Amino acid sequence: MDTSRMVSGVIRAITLDASFYNEVEADPSYQQEALAVVGLTAAIGAIGAFLSGLFHGHILGAFVGLLVAFFVALAGYFIWSFVAHWAGTQFFKGQGDLGEVQRALGFAYAPQLLNVFTFIPCAGWLVGLVAWVLSLATGFIAIRESLDQDNTNALFTMVIATVVMIVFSAVAGAVAGVLGITGAAIGSALF
Repeated sequence: MDTSRMVSGVIRAITLDASFYNEVEADPSYQQEALAVVGLTAAIGAIGAFLSGLFHGHILGAFVGLLVAFFVALAGYFIWSFVAHWAGTQFFKGQGDLGEVQRALGFAYAPQLLNVFTFIPCAGWLVGLVAWVLSLATGFIAIRESLDQDNTNALFTMVIATVVMIVFSAVAGAVAGVLGITGAAIGSALF
């Protein structure tokens, strides 16, 4: 894996460079870098969730948040890729295989690197919102370019994939909330 190529790719992805997404789509050697970006953003988001839990005084909840945030981010990437590929090719004239979509969307996760700052009191939510909006923009370009769609079809594909992701995240968040509350109650009973 070429780290300098990955860093350059992250910068190009965040700047919405459509030619970069075409390059990633066409070159399977970007697969490792795309997965590394997803893994790195998942880890950074998990660290942000952990720090937020610590700042709120919930040590056990912070650890639960760390694990849940990491695995939800990873699972979310695969779900988003699969749903975007499926919806795009089945309903919206998309052309391309799942690997092409995964590589492009892997780099589209790059704005999520900002989530390391979500622990900041009173501003963390704003950082998270900015990361989410930028991810929608990079995701739109990634879907459009990897599936060779026009803007309208890419938008419909993006909406379907994003709605599925929001539902998945809400369910995972609800489960994590129950686990966090249960974990905090168990932790306070034990300590």
